[in-house]
Amino acid sequence: MPKNTKIEKMKLTRWLEKNLPHYFPNKQALIEIIDIIAEATIPIRGLLERGITSRELEERLNIETPINESKNIYDELQIHEDILTHSIILKALQERDASFLFIASEEADPVIGNGKFGITIDPVDGSSNVAVNRTVGTIIGVYNEEGHIICSFYVLYGIFTNLVLAVNGIAAEFILDTSPYSMTFYHYIFYELKKLPNNRRGGIRCLGGDSNSWSEKCCSFEKLLIENQVKDRYSGSFVGDLHAIIHYGGVYAYFPSPKPKIRIYYEWAPLAFIIKTLGGEFLAIGNEQNIDKIRILEDFWPLTKENVKKVHALESGGLVGSKMLVELFRSL
Repeated sequence: MPKNTKIEKMKLTRWLEKNLPHYFPNKQALIEIIDIIAEATIPIRGLLERGITSRELEERLNIETPINESKNIYDELQIHEDILTHSIILKALQERDASFLFIASEEADPVIGNGKFGITIDPVDGSSNVAVNRTVGTIIGVYNEEGHIICSFYVLYGIFTNLVLAVNGIAAEFILDTSPYSMTFYHYIFYELKKLPNNRRGGIRCLGGDSNSWSEKCCSFEKLLIENQVKDRYSGSFVGDLHAIIHYGGVYAYFPSPKPKIRIYYEWAPLAFIIKTLGGEFLAIGNEQNIDKIRILEDFWPLTKENVKKVHALESGGLVGSKMLVELFRSL
């Protein structure tokens, strides 16, 4: 935590109690879900710091050892971090009897429940960065019974452990308090309300996909960003790049080249919900043949208990970030 930074010592749960009105639908159940998942990220942070080379936590939590070279639903090779962190969060929600409609993760088939909220989990976004000591994070989306996203947050594991949450029109950042007096009971404390710069010049650009296969429109967009002095900062971790964009302003994009790759309900929707809460913008785009067919967050299919197994694996290209820069792409 930076020195000489004045921080209001308010725990995450207390902040939610204070900032969610009493009439917010199923308020206590939502707070419990957020609190359970936030607590589960603390041992995840510890494992990432240790490189997750030890099986100690698996044995303590009675978590099944991952199968070597298993693949996720996208036929991508899963690494130990993905599977283990998914298991930690899932086990925490189940043991605390959280009120969930479903828990969906890219690591396994959705778990169906009878509660009030659907939960999507990207357990370690940018997991390939772990081996080279670069930023990774956990992304969470929370959906109501109608299938609309009503809350999302991410935890960023870096020099500090940050939790950025959007709910009820507010986006706030919390920092994990690891000071000596809380050595036994780490918790997230309120840091600040977030603001997203709406800049057309300056800031950062994080453009993914194979640039050799980008459409003319995508190449023109990159050229305009360079002309406007929007610096290149792509890291391979969506959540890490987005955290920097929130701070500096800018745009994150993944252009289909030719295949769209970013998960709609695990990555785009939760992170776009945060950005839109901050006044930014999001556009989803298809493959290179229909790149002009762009959609907004509200156009996605509602994610419900009935359809989660059918649509949770959908992917898309897209752009998210400062409104002026996303609109610049739309204008081309």
